[in-house]
Amino acid sequence: MRNFFAAALMILFAAHICSAAQSALDRTTADSRARQSFELRSVEGAVYSVRIVGEDEKLLHDWFWAQDDEIFSGNYFAYVGTKNSATLNLQDAELFADAYSAENPQRINMTRTNRDGFNFVSGVDSLPDLLVSKIQITGGGYFNMKIFVVKDGRLQQLNFIGDDGKAQNSRDTIASPTTYRADGKISVPWHTNAAPDAGTYETLYTLDIDNLILIPAHTNKR
Repeated sequence: MRNFFAAALMILFAAHICSAAQSALDRTTADSRARQSFELRSVEGAVYSVRIVGEDEKLLHDWFWAQDDEIFSGNYFAYVGTKNSATLNLQDAELFADAYSAENPQRINMTRTNRDGFNFVSGVDSLPDLLVSKIQITGGGYFNMKIFVVKDGRLQQLNFIGDDGKAQNSRDTIASPTTYRADGKISVPWHTNAAPDAGTYETLYTLDIDNLILIPAHTNKR
């Protein structure tokens, strides 16, 4: 019974958060309210405008993991429209990987863009552009990340296939950026302090765009 009430409270909380965002914004409003703005080439090759808009947003002062940076916190939502559309529509994508709270809110770092917030990764050849979200989860510089593409006119999340063969919607990374390699593989950097394999690595993923998954190809130690 306790688990039932906990789940119900989580659903009500999520519904309250979603209700704070408008279902659509005209382009001028979306542009003026956006904390970050991107133009993404979709899976189909069209260009889409993506605007990250915060509700109940505030400036964080002296954030203990990046005290000298300009950092905003709030409840963040993505709005997407075609390049020339007058209206951008709210997306149902859950943008951040880490569960957030008053002590660890959703954040966008405007000073160091490879930390909290969103990064643009330009596609190679016919592969789509990527939108990467990251949020720091430890003082040691560990982050949780998600990766998104625009497909069928919507911002859609890519899932990582883990070592156990199961799909995961996020994974750990570090402040170094995620990039496309020239061969089209996607490089995700990460670090471990666990002996005897302590060090910094990169895992290369092959993008299966039909199934919206990232399949690990191999891992290199940096």
